[in-house]
Amino acid sequence: MKNSTLKFLAFLVAAVAISACDLTEKPYSFVSPDQFFTSASDAEAALTAAYTPVTNLYSRVGTQLPDYSADQCFPRAVVGRDQLTVFSYDATMDLIGQYWQHCYQGIDRANQVLENVPRVAMDETRKKQILAEAYFLRGLYYFHLAKTFGDVPIKQESTKDIAGTETAKSPVADVYAFLIKDLETAVKDLPPTPKDRGRAAYGAAIGLLAKAQLYAGDYAKAAQNAQALIQSNRYSLMPNVLDLYNPLREDAARVEVIFAAEFSSLSGLNGYDLLGFYAPANSPPVFSKTAFGSAFGYHSFYRSFSNLDKRKALLDTAYVNAQGRLIGQADVTLRDRIIVKKFMDPNSNGANGENNFPILRLADVYLIAAEAEARASSPTAAAYAAINAVRKRAGLPDLTPGLSKDAFIEAVLQERSWELCYEADRWYDLTRTGKFKMVANVLNSYYPSRPVQDKHRYFPIPNIEILTNSKLEQNPAWK
Repeated sequence: MKNSTLKFLAFLVAAVAISACDLTEKPYSFVSPDQFFTSASDAEAALTAAYTPVTNLYSRVGTQLPDYSADQCFPRAVVGRDQLTVFSYDATMDLIGQYWQHCYQGIDRANQVLENVPRVAMDETRKKQILAEAYFLRGLYYFHLAKTFGDVPIKQESTKDIAGTETAKSPVADVYAFLIKDLETAVKDLPPTPKDRGRAAYGAAIGLLAKAQLYAGDYAKAAQNAQALIQSNRYSLMPNVLDLYNPLREDAARVEVIFAAEFSSLSGLNGYDLLGFYAPANSPPVFSKTAFGSAFGYHSFYRSFSNLDKRKALLDTAYVNAQGRLIGQADVTLRDRIIVKKFMDPNSNGANGENNFPILRLADVYLIAAEAEARASSPTAAAYAAINAVRKRAGLPDLTPGLSKDAFIEAVLQERSWELCYEADRWYDLTRTGKFKMVANVLNSYYPSRPVQDKHRYFPIPNIEILTNSKLEQNPAWK
C-alpha cells in the first residue's frame, strides 16, 4: 500500500503541474494513469487521495467562509478574515480561492478514480464500492461549489492537458442535476457501513442526496430520501447532545454522525485547529493546549436559546483563565463576545485537536425531512415527529401543533440554527431561503455595520481562475 501511495503521489504531482499557472516546468519523471492503476492497492490509494480535500476544506476555510458571513459567530479582525463579516471581500480573497481549489482538486481526483479503476483487475464488489465512493465525493464537492458559487464548470473528466483546464460555467440548476445523479449512483453500490473511518457508506449518500434535493427544490424526493434514512434505523440520536463534540466520545458519536471530516492530533497528520480559534486567549487547557482567541459568538444568538435548551451549554459568557481569574463581560478581552465551546480538546497537540467535523448527522436529516415534508405539502404528522425528535433531545417541549405552513418552516429553520450552529450550515440556510441580508441587523461593538448586498448571495469566482481559464466568466453580480 505504501508503494502504491507513493506512485500515486508522483502521478498527482504531474497532474497538478498540468493545471498550475506556471506551465514552463519540464517534468523529468512521470507516472501515467496506465502505469499507476494496475492493482487493487493502486485503486485504494487513488480513492484515499480523493478523500484528502475533504479534510483540507474543513480544516479551516470550509467553515470560516460561511460561518463568519452568517449570524452566529464573528472573527477577530486579523489577517483579513473580518472581510467576510463586513462583506468587503472581492474575487482576489485567498480564502475564496482556497475553497474553490480544494473542491476542484477533489473533483479531479474523483474523476481519475472513475476513469481508471473500472479496468483494474480486482474484487468486483469492492471495485463497485470504490466507484460509488468516488461518485459520492464528486457529488459532495459539487454540492459545496453549487451552494457557494452558483454557476460553476462541470468537469466530468480529469485534467490531462492544458485544454482540459478550459471549461465554461454551467447553470446552477444543471450543477445540482449533475451532482444529484452522482449521489443517486453512489446510493446503489455503497455498503451499509463504511469500510474505514471517514469513508462514505449508504447513509452518507442518501442523506446528502436528500439535502441536495432540498436545496434544488425537489421537496418530495428530499422528504422521501430523508425519511428512508431515518426509517432504516442505521443511525440514532446521541442521548446527550454534548457528547457529540467530545473527542473522547468520537466512536460512540458515530451512531449519529453519518459522515465527518476526520482529524488527528498526532504529529504529521491533519489536526483540527479551529478549536484554538474558538478558545479565548489565556484560557486553561480545558479548551485547547493553544488558544488564539480569534472567533466568538454573537450575544443575539446566545440570547435566542431557551434556558431549557441543553445546547446552550455549548456557549458561555465567562470563563476562568489560566491564572484562575474569572473573565466575564466586563473584561476587555471578552466584552461583547460569547465563548464557543462546541469544539474543545484538553488533550490537543498545541492547537491541533482530535475533534472530527460533522458534515452530515442524523439531526440534520430529521430537520431536512421536516422542512421538505412541509414544503412539499403541509406540516404533516411525520414533519412534526421529525422536528420534535431533535427538540426532545435538546430538552425542549414539542412544537405546538397546528402551525401554518410558513410558521412551521420558520420553526424548522430556527431549529437548524440552534442544532447545527458553527457547523458551516447557517449561511447556506440563509442564502437558499433568500434571508441572508438579515445579517445586516446582527451587529455588535466590533462590527457596527455589515453592508451585505444582493451580490453576496454567492461568492465571486476566484480571480486567478478567471485569468487562467479563458472560457470562465465572473458571476454577473461581481463584474
